Amino acid sequence: MLTNLILKKFVPESDSGPKLVVRAKIGRLEAWWSITVNAFLAALKLAMGLSISSLSLIADAVHTISDVASSIVVLFGFRISVKPADKEHPFGHGRAEYIATLIIAIMLGVIGFEFIKSSTARLITPVSITAGPVIMIALAMTVIVKYWLGEFSLTLGRIIDSTTLKAEAWHHRSDALSSIIVLLAVWGSTSGYPVLDGVGGILVGFYLIGSGLVLAKEVIDPLMGAPPTAELVNQIRELSRRHEKVFDAHDISIHNYGHHKFIGLHAEVSCKLSVQEAHDIAETVSEDLQEQLGAYTTVHIDPIDKDNPEINRIKDRLMELMSSEPLFAGFQDLRLVATPQHKVIIFEVIAPQETSKKEQDRLRAWLVTELSGYFPGSQINIQVAPLHVYR
Repeated sequence: MLTNLILKKFVPESDSGPKLVVRAKIGRLEAWWSITVNAFLAALKLAMGLSISSLSLIADAVHTISDVASSIVVLFGFRISVKPADKEHPFGHGRAEYIATLIIAIMLGVIGFEFIKSSTARLITPVSITAGPVIMIALAMTVIVKYWLGEFSLTLGRIIDSTTLKAEAWHHRSDALSSIIVLLAVWGSTSGYPVLDGVGGILVGFYLIGSGLVLAKEVIDPLMGAPPTAELVNQIRELSRRHEKVFDAHDISIHNYGHHKFIGLHAEVSCKLSVQEAHDIAETVSEDLQEQLGAYTTVHIDPIDKDNPEINRIKDRLMELMSSEPLFAGFQDLRLVATPQHKVIIFEVIAPQETSKKEQDRLRAWLVTELSGYFPGSQINIQVAPLHVYR
């Protein structure tokens, strides 16, 4: 509820404003709140840690300071990501969010490693610390505030589907958990077990490294070209089929540049349509996908002859062959080129994503043999659909 009040107060156009502009404003709102709250908490933890000479509490303060630094990175990431495309970056600056998240992950790992080293020394040579009830209550309050800040970041991240803000939520939650560890360590050390301060610092360090690894994986995959979700591929296909003259869509490729998407697909239509009609269909499908998904789309038209009995015979035979070979997952772009001199059967075969090159070659050779025996005198031209396109 508090999150919604803050959102309405600082981004009143969040329900109806321009999507990219509102997205950037929400991202910056989260960054500024994180910077402000974390700066206060870091100063409080550092002051308490120095006053009682608690290494685990000082480590937790530095962890919170890293939250301030990461929020500054997020702030600049959102400022850069909304910049329009230019000569040097024709696909826009959307991946700046991924880079911002990766920087956060690296910071977490480095800080965690350093505190493991420092806390190991404290473990070997324990130092007694004493914390009064005021410090214990203050530590408990920092846990509550950090947990709320994590929920705040996660909610905004889900609203604008931002990996960066979800990463920020991880960062805040890690600070809340580390503060719980520190609270227990300080309490234990005050109760006569000084070794617990070093243990708490080590646990916080490992938690920082683990959080960094999780965040790094989340952004390295899209930076390296992770595949789209099956739900998105199906959504694109269904949106394409909405047009009454589109039979199906395949060879769907998707490139993500942060919140910018670029989609390419093949739309199957009747070969009896004129070039102008087919072009109009491609434009309509492209506009629908841009409106629904906010994606720049290129539509390639595949003419299909559903009334050709010979093509239907080939299709029926291919369907039979699919039932006898697990690697033969489907086919598309089926065409028949027939002249007085020769006849060529052309299509693209779909194999499972994990199929090796050797298995693809075997599948293609097997299909050529089977079809040549069934359609003697025909030349068989088979391509395997590349991994970056989806049916």
